Amino acid sequence: MTTYRHFYLKSNAKTKPDINLKDLPGAAGRLDILARCINSAFWISYGIRKNVIFHTILHGEPNPPVYIRIEGDKLKKVSPDERNIAIFIGKALKRVDADKEIESTPGIFVSKKSFEELLKENSNKNFYLLDENGKDIKNMEIKNPFFFLGDNIDLSEDEKNLLYKYGAKAISLGKISYLSSHCITILNWWMDRNEYQED
Repeated sequence: MTTYRHFYLKSNAKTKPDINLKDLPGAAGRLDILARCINSAFWISYGIRKNVIFHTILHGEPNPPVYIRIEGDKLKKVSPDERNIAIFIGKALKRVDADKEIESTPGIFVSKKSFEELLKENSNKNFYLLDENGKDIKNMEIKNPFFFLGDNIDLSEDEKNLLYKYGAKAISLGKISYLSSHCITILNWWMDRNEYQED
């Protein structure tokens, strides 16, 4: 049975499907950060991680919130560069339906969903909030993980309090504030390292 790693990025990217691919940081509302985080979550040399599920809720105008989930074991045809990932996000945004979840392309699912709904649906997992002041990851046993990060803007206090209500633990990769995409790379490395040691 596959043990999945879940990553959530709160994104402030715009929710309009006509994405300006020449200006992902500006006109698209830092969609470049989201694309880099997706890259870090899935791509390894010559392949895609099959044991990763990536979640994001886009909060930008004009149609927030939009929930997108990407499943590594179903993902097809997406290349690791930011522009290509942005194209597939745009395809998902074109398919948003208020009443149901839609698989816009293989492995990418889109719907209207709130942060609390996401937490309720995944309450059987262990929630970990990335925080420089949290408990050092070296001193924690990470199992059945669901990691939470913000983009260039952190999660709100209300969102953090909601996470703690669902039993989340604050974990730290150190006192340096890393880019969100780098945090995901480090977490994947850490999980890989521990899994291979167990073998």
